[in-house]
Amino acid sequence: MSLATVPITDCPRILVVDDEVLICDLIEELLTAEGAEVVTESDGLRAVEILKSEPFDLILTDLKLGNMDGMQIMEHALTYHPDAAVILMTGFPTLENAVQALKSGAYDYITKPFTVDSIRAVTRRAIENLRLRRENLVLREAFNLKRITEALSSTLELDEVLQVVLQSALAEVKADYGAVLLDSKKQRKVQMAAHVGNNLNGDQPDLSILYNPGDHEAWREGSRQPVLVPQGEKPLFPCPLSQRHSRRSAMSVPLRAKGEFIGVLHVCREKSPDPFCEPNLQTLGMIAAQATFVIENASLYDSLHTDYLAIIRSLANAVEAKDPYTRGHGDRVVKYTQAIGAEHGFDQDTLEKLKVAAILHDIGKIGIRDEVLLKPGKLTDEEYTEMKLHPIIGDRILGPIRSLEEIRLWIYQHHERVDGKGYPEAIGGNDLAVPSRALIVAEVFDALVTERAYKPAWPIPKVTSFLQENAGSHFDSNMVDILVGILDREGEAFYKENVVVY
Repeated sequence: MSLATVPITDCPRILVVDDEVLICDLIEELLTAEGAEVVTESDGLRAVEILKSEPFDLILTDLKLGNMDGMQIMEHALTYHPDAAVILMTGFPTLENAVQALKSGAYDYITKPFTVDSIRAVTRRAIENLRLRRENLVLREAFNLKRITEALSSTLELDEVLQVVLQSALAEVKADYGAVLLDSKKQRKVQMAAHVGNNLNGDQPDLSILYNPGDHEAWREGSRQPVLVPQGEKPLFPCPLSQRHSRRSAMSVPLRAKGEFIGVLHVCREKSPDPFCEPNLQTLGMIAAQATFVIENASLYDSLHTDYLAIIRSLANAVEAKDPYTRGHGDRVVKYTQAIGAEHGFDQDTLEKLKVAAILHDIGKIGIRDEVLLKPGKLTDEEYTEMKLHPIIGDRILGPIRSLEEIRLWIYQHHERVDGKGYPEAIGGNDLAVPSRALIVAEVFDALVTERAYKPAWPIPKVTSFLQENAGSHFDSNMVDILVGILDREGEAFYKENVVVY
């Protein structure tokens, strides 16, 4: 079947703009018979208003109009409908006009007078080209969504999920800045949960800020539908980010979980001269739809993770509750590791993880028999062998929590020695993690300065001498130097205020 006999399918919408009403009527009759929905307009200014408010696949416009030329019509058409095809018509063809039209974005150029077959053929070519481009776009978006889905499915950590969502959104719609705002209906607050990119002034929003719109319900209502803010227009939705980050163009799409509005995915362009368009908004909507399910799962996982940690902390407390001599041990080791780590130069993230490790470092003792754990005297070789299993038991207890993988290593190593003579694996040197070294020193220090079933509390000079004598063998020398320096500076206040007497 030749191109000339292939009918136009899927009822494309076509706008015909020509100041000769007869030509408009002729093209309308011809293309309507081909299955198209045709709108005609003889006034250029009214045609622009139509383009603003209605969707079109194809625009045929005369190059010379009474109050506006066809190049201006094409500029407006491609602004409001970037994926549409534009065909320019003229009764005064020149090579210069043809080149300029094609360089400016026209699909084709047809001269008057034209035949029925020529207008039909050029229209069909434009529609077929448009169909192929849209099919390619759908395939590309499907591929990209598959890639995004795979990336999202690789993690259940909410922060990581939000970063993947934002990075994907920015890449797909070519935005400069993006943010996810999550709604807390109970607290009547909007929290910026994550952001990616920057604005022209280089200022980064503070993630700890909770936005409090004057009318929370109005914000929720205004954010329930996709919003496109064209270049130069005032934002239509009450999003604080839109005031700071949408000088050129912005978009916002709602995030919904099980039909419930949970927040907004917001992006903007600061550097690109081109504003966002409807296809960009559709793409962002697809990303949001794909991401919402994973965000919901990640939020659930985050909640379960918090609950699981609370349970683990309760178990750690249960271990300490067995032995009146070790109550408060975990909290004291938290203080000591934080002091040593901060002075060593650990970043905030490492200090937070080290805090969890200090709380949970003896969790494995829950699997040790009471007669061994609570024995007041020296342990037999068999009992000591059992006691040395508690780092391994602790590692198994914490194993299901993927986010604790690094912390588990430190807990697992808290009875190792730098000379490789510790347990459970007798590792040392560079194989011993630096945070583990801080935990080892802090844990032993607390054991020495507090009374235990098998010994009284040691005086500080004796503790200091022991630590220094074993620096480089049992303990990391740098960690010992830091702890001794803190003791010299702060004295008894560093440890006595933490000793709980029962």
